[in-house]
Amino acid sequence: MTRVEPAIVLDRVSKVFPGATRPAVSECSLTVETGELVVLLGSSGSGKTTLLKMINRLVEPTAGTIYINGQDSRSVSAIELRRHIGYVIQQVGLFPHQTVAENIATVPRILGWDRRRIEERVDSLLALMQLPPEQFRHRRPRQLSGGQQQRVGIARALAADPPILLMDEPFGALDTITRKVLQDELLRIQSQVKKTIIFVTHDVEEALKLADRIVVMKDGRIEQSGTPIELLHRPATPFVRRLLGADDLLQRLSVLPVSRVMRPWPGATAPGPVEVAATGAEAATAGAAEEAAAGAAEALAPAAAAGRARGAAAGAADRSAVVGGNAAAGKLAGAPPALPQTASVRDALAALLSGDLRPVAVVNGSGEPVGLVRWEDVRAVAGGGPVTDEGRTRDAP
Repeated sequence: MTRVEPAIVLDRVSKVFPGATRPAVSECSLTVETGELVVLLGSSGSGKTTLLKMINRLVEPTAGTIYINGQDSRSVSAIELRRHIGYVIQQVGLFPHQTVAENIATVPRILGWDRRRIEERVDSLLALMQLPPEQFRHRRPRQLSGGQQQRVGIARALAADPPILLMDEPFGALDTITRKVLQDELLRIQSQVKKTIIFVTHDVEEALKLADRIVVMKDGRIEQSGTPIELLHRPATPFVRRLLGADDLLQRLSVLPVSRVMRPWPGATAPGPVEVAATGAEAATAGAAEEAAAGAAEALAPAAAAGRARGAAAGAADRSAVVGGNAAAGKLAGAPPALPQTASVRDALAALLSGDLRPVAVVNGSGEPVGLVRWEDVRAVAGGGPVTDEGRTRDAP
């Protein structure tokens, strides 16, 4: 079997800026496999953005070596290197005098693509970003919302089909709702394009949601690298424990896929599409969150009692309808909106708490129900043994 070179290897990379009293990055070594989404997580000044910029040589290392697909990054010109690495920043950086299509076509034009190939690529990327080409192709950046601008920025970074995508806090300037939508969009896009992505953020929840692997940085050094579950279950240092909230049960639930608590959809034939709820644990009350964070199944019992008291009669009727498969006209007879397969156990907990503990459907990318989540299943996982990486997968939308 032919050995596949890692997409990116950092070998004891350091950066000292002139006049600085300490290195911005100090002897960092990291291997990123092809198709992996790695999140650099840390507070301001931790060195994560400097480390990112050294990969495409916007910042040159003081020491150490960076390999891209097995080749020393300094063996080619910085301009040539950047043509094969997509780059997305928080400010987007769209050219205001150009249309959306012209912005996306920037790199393909530089590479000398013919007009038809560029037009086809622009339209396919707009469709991938869920921006209908006929509506958005000729708009100017000022005619777009912040979320739409960021989508165009991602499309521009992907235009020449680079194998590597660097993203420097791309959603940091957006409101909470738009940010969560774009996080879901990024996961959907990545499930289709399978790029190697390095994503910088200081948002812990964003890191836990997006990352295949998280690299925690502090004072220019790598504190720990591992999957979200590994870092939450086995934090290497007190700083990592505090940063990730490793003692918080809700954080642990946020990295478990809903498939861990999902039962198969009842009945041989699933009904038609149902309404899909936005993911996120906003629906959970602060009191329930504090109780859940205690880390035992009993901590969730008060929320369960409250939910049953609020909706016992309605809940019983809805549970009977759902479990019996008697959903009319493709709707879940009074049940809460469904969750997508990309949801977490934490999302399921929020939906259950907001819906008086009635069962919640899980749907695939076509809106077809594939499973059902019950309160007792979430409670069992919340109060179970050590969390492992078993079953942590992302279903394609």
